[in-house]
Amino acid sequence: MINSIYKKEVKNERDEYEINYYLETNKKNVSVIYEYIGIYVYNYRKYTFSLNYYLRNEHLILENVIRNFEKVYDSFAETRKLAIMSKYVIYSVSKILDIPLYKLVETVTYEANGDIRELSTNAFIKGSYKLGQKFQELGV
Repeated sequence: MINSIYKKEVKNERDEYEINYYLETNKKNVSVIYEYIGIYVYNYRKYTFSLNYYLRNEHLILENVIRNFEKVYDSFAETRKLAIMSKYVIYSVSKILDIPLYKLVETVTYEANGDIRELSTNAFIKGSYKLGQKFQELGV
């Protein structure tokens, strides 16, 4: 199921564009999708997490992510927003399911405009743990 979790429209004299974030969930996968729609440019990026456990309480995960997404989004600099927001989503899933990240995530896949890469799961989890302290400070 794909749910819109954040939308931002920007219009100024130089440019006009829209940024969308979506959360896609099914039984053993969680995906965070970023979409940039500009006048001349379209970008699509996606992080997909294959999980070792079946998802439960999907509605709680979605509610938590939607409630706190903008607060987390606004508290970080513009660079690497999708990676940070993906780490926030998987951190929220781990927190709600009460399963440590290193047990929860099996693989991490990154897709950018059709180019698919499998990322180091350990490196991604390590980065998530480093950001976990910041997420806790934000109260999410």
